[in-house]
Amino acid sequence: MRISHHFIDDLISRVDIIDIIDSYIPLRKTGKNFAACCPFHQEKTPSFTVNPDKQFYYCFGCQAHGNALTFTMEYAHLDYVEAIHELASRVGVQVVYEQGSAPTSLEQHDELYQLMAEVAHYYQQQLRRTDIAKNYLKNRGLSGEIAKEFGLGYAPEGWNNLSKHLGSSVKIQESLIKVGLLIENDKKQSYDRFRHRIMFPIYDQRGRVIAFGGRVLDDSKPKYLNSPETALFHKSKTLYGWHRIKKYHPDKIIIVEGYLDVIALAQYGIHNVVATLGTAATQEHLAVLFRQVAEVIFCFDGDAAGNKAAERILKNVALPLLKNGRLINFVFLPQNNDPDTLIRQIGREKFDTYLNAPTPLSKFLFDSLLEQVNLNHLDGKARLIELATPLLEQLPPQSSHATLFWNVLANLTGVPQEKLMKKNFPNPKVHTGKSIFSTPPINTLIQKIIKNLLYYPKLSQFVVNPQELANVNLPDINLLVELLELYKGNPQLTLARIYEYWRNTQYSHIIEELNGQKALLTESYVEEHVEKEFVEEIKCLQDYYKTQRIESLHRKAQFGSLSSQEVQELNTLLLSKS
Repeated sequence: MRISHHFIDDLISRVDIIDIIDSYIPLRKTGKNFAACCPFHQEKTPSFTVNPDKQFYYCFGCQAHGNALTFTMEYAHLDYVEAIHELASRVGVQVVYEQGSAPTSLEQHDELYQLMAEVAHYYQQQLRRTDIAKNYLKNRGLSGEIAKEFGLGYAPEGWNNLSKHLGSSVKIQESLIKVGLLIENDKKQSYDRFRHRIMFPIYDQRGRVIAFGGRVLDDSKPKYLNSPETALFHKSKTLYGWHRIKKYHPDKIIIVEGYLDVIALAQYGIHNVVATLGTAATQEHLAVLFRQVAEVIFCFDGDAAGNKAAERILKNVALPLLKNGRLINFVFLPQNNDPDTLIRQIGREKFDTYLNAPTPLSKFLFDSLLEQVNLNHLDGKARLIELATPLLEQLPPQSSHATLFWNVLANLTGVPQEKLMKKNFPNPKVHTGKSIFSTPPINTLIQKIIKNLLYYPKLSQFVVNPQELANVNLPDINLLVELLELYKGNPQLTLARIYEYWRNTQYSHIIEELNGQKALLTESYVEEHVEKEFVEEIKCLQDYYKTQRIESLHRKAQFGSLSSQEVQELNTLLLSKS
């Protein structure tokens, strides 16, 4: 199913973000904007701001941000398509689908959710009727109350229990296959995926069952079996237990590795715990959590596998997300202990001593690196720089974390921090004209220009021919040119519509990152200053291209001959730079 992009753009232009958000939380007018206490994190002083001109919201506390569609998704816990239907119903229009798509899929999804709820209820009934399953949970230290709270169940032995209970019609069989509860073999025969297992229902943010995890009651393999990826369930975006902990308004979230870890800790009163689902934690997982809290703690089993898992998080997931105000810490439990077994052995009070003294990400990072080198030798220091550099380059360059991490590396190796950072973040001097404005490093200049354009679309009028910038060899230049071209055709585009225009494209992560930053230009800037700064930044970009092109032509002249046209171009460029 594909909804018309033109329809989505028109929908965003029709809805008023003030009306949408105010229907969920009360907004108070503050000058040109509206404000409220942020609904996505706990606070006493309002830092959640909604701008009616840009049709955009931003929280200066937790950095939550987006347009009316984003807010509807996040606050009402709707997926993308559901949120579009919700907004469309607000303005009284029918959702328009692209030719050949199926507008009935929402109804089909509703039927699948209902089916999953029926299956969950069936498994819960089976648990109450099966002594071996109840005794297993009792032996694991789980109470009946906690089993009920998490909706635990039991999938009995046998190959076709679900068909017997729900019916064997073609429609039901196809639906059970769609949600991964039945497996179809090569002969088109189907059978239950889960058999003789304790069942853990997996819920989405709205509390709907979207998948299951099953654990064997003996030593059979595999010990844990999860639902496959389906239309309802996406492992990289789902966290076990997430739907229930929001009501506790935690200020930090603990990530563990298993269902029983979450449940056991909850039974002992530790409710701010989630688990990944048969996969390592992803940046999507952390992005979800950081919209709610400022601190995430990974709690790993005290074994080699736990340490390897922590290293994977460090190298592949955590560092790019370490923006200002965010913390990522690690807790390593004693050898051969997991949260489930340890808390039952030592109790809540002693277990809290581990949670209250986590290992900061910075310490874990450098301790891991130092184990691999000998700083008593120059080769060891050089090796440390080689190992650390690709990791530190992942940090958001403007964050305080980046500055401090590079400072630690400088102290360990004796290489000045400026030299280490200059090596990885060059700052060519390309504009020598005097200015009352502070020109950023060239590698961040384009992002600043894009940011200014997103907030002040009318600045695009100062770039007559955007294609003149297309040859600048810098990251994100294509995004800048396309943005200028887009405004050229429609200078009235709001930030909200631009935000939606590039959702789920190659540029979406860049727009997301820039929109997630505090506005570089505040309302206190007078228009004259905004325009002067923008014009100077564009000139700086143009000068940078001239410098690039002159160097390229000089290199070509050294190793060959220039054409008459290139000689003329070089002379023109040198004249413009003089």
